Amino acid sequence: MKLFGVAFFISGTILIGLSGLEKVLIFSAFNGTVREMEALINLTPSEIWNIPNHTFSLGLFFVVIGLGVLFTVIKDFKVKKKWD
Repeated sequence: MKLFGVAFFISGTILIGLSGLEKVLIFSAFNGTVREMEALINLTPSEIWNIPNHTFSLGLFFVVIGLGVLFTVIKDFKVKKKWD
């Protein structure tokens, strides 16, 4: 069960990094012609701009689930060890 939490945590971290990379790729697609972030958001269709946002949200969810599983397993391990 401990490895399950670690897997979720690592997957979430990778997804958060991927969302940042996606935004960098969207920004670089305009070849540096855009100076302000607001102009970039207005030029990019909302469907495309929402992909990195959803990736970040899913990654954050996985990180929280992974940490929750890890802390629960560690807490249960300490409690079982104390009662032995």
